[in-house]
Amino acid sequence: MKVPEILYKYTTASTTKIVLETGRLRWQSPCQFNDVGELQRMPILSPDFEESKPIYLKKLVDIAYSEANLNLAIYSQRSQHIIAMLQEMKSQGVSSGAALQKIESAAPQGTEKLESVFRKSTELNNDGSLRCFCLTENEFNTLMWAHYGDSYKGCMLGFQHIDELSTPFAAAEKVRYTNETPVIGSAVDFYLYGPSPKQNKETRLAIYYTKAEDWEYEKEWRVIYKVNPTQGARYTDFKFYPEELESITFGLKISQEVKAEILELVSSRYAHCKLYQLRMIGGVIHRMENEG
Repeated sequence: MKVPEILYKYTTASTTKIVLETGRLRWQSPCQFNDVGELQRMPILSPDFEESKPIYLKKLVDIAYSEANLNLAIYSQRSQHIIAMLQEMKSQGVSSGAALQKIESAAPQGTEKLESVFRKSTELNNDGSLRCFCLTENEFNTLMWAHYGDSYKGCMLGFQHIDELSTPFAAAEKVRYTNETPVIGSAVDFYLYGPSPKQNKETRLAIYYTKAEDWEYEKEWRVIYKVNPTQGARYTDFKFYPEELESITFGLKISQEVKAEILELVSSRYAHCKLYQLRMIGGVIHRMENEG
């Protein structure tokens, strides 16, 4: 999915000043997120491992007893081994039904519950070394202004990716919103082919980029990196290029004194930055170019 040209960060006026003064953005550990459900819901395979065993063995028989030319390289090592056994049975005149009975003992055994595997891995990964920056594609959202923009007393910062500078927001992934348990594929395919890059990506997106539907209003995109944290820090302030800051939108209730301070910082360091102001006109809030 293509990343939007502009992604936005709703924040307080004081944080806006810090961002402009330091030229840094604070990337936080998921440990600090306000959603306690973050990184807690593990994806599943459907059908799961136990349900897939008989389906998997039947598919192996069908493959080995078919007349088609086989490319065994696409299958997992386990599957290749069982297919070779079945082909030997076929050459000896063993029927496909009898062959299926003979390989029942070759079914995968003692597979650990997938949720446990993913949860252990996620807990090890979420040790304070992950850094995440969250943005939104929504240039105007009343709830975002209320929750993150200090009840309209703050600002909305617009950031753009710059190809020639290899800026990080091009790597942003869109957050998915669902109350259903994420399904990342079939255990049959896992048995047949082994873990695939596609399934690994779906697993990562399901764990790190999925939230409950209650949060859908955020229309969030996020970028996640792993760092070597300093003395147990749960955040890192990363520098950004001034050119990445595309715009600043001032909230409806921002202090004029604070706004003047921000404008002074913009004029001295971010002269290219577009400026907007929220205004109430006829009972409707509009985002307009800043005057003066």
